[in-house]
Amino acid sequence: MPSRPMSRLLLAALLATGVGIATEISPAIAGTAANRSASAPAKKKKAKATVKVATTSLGTIIVAANGKTLYAFDADGTDTTTAHCSGGCSGVWPALAAKGKLVAGKGLDKTKLTAGGAKQVAYNGHLLYFYAPDATPGATGGQGIGGVWHVVGADGNPIT
Repeated sequence: MPSRPMSRLLLAALLATGVGIATEISPAIAGTAANRSASAPAKKKKAKATVKVATTSLGTIIVAANGKTLYAFDADGTDTTTAHCSGGCSGVWPALAAKGKLVAGKGLDKTKLTAGGAKQVAYNGHLLYFYAPDATPGATGGQGIGGVWHVVGADGNPIT
């Protein structure tokens, strides 16, 4: 049995060797892990729908990503170049603004989704608006106001 000082010396030598091995292996392991992560394809983040469908008492309608109901203004017709709701009107009826790539949700025709004048989102040729007093997703309090504001159905046509 080695003496106590000799045991300490032997232990120190073993630890030094073990640490040396660990430092030699670590870069190899790290390099392999780095190579694997560099070669792995990046996961695509699924884009959030700009507009999607929801079911309400009016039927299946289009809503914004936040679930709020979208409306068409009769005065706009199908002219998507200029919004006819401005000034005080736009305070009560804010436009759905296009932010980034437009994405149609499941059940909607992506070819009907466009950005009109001033980057306002349009669906089936109708500029889209929110009704500010609609506080909760799916609320349809703006339907029929003044006989000119209408919820937009999933087919892209105003519900009258």
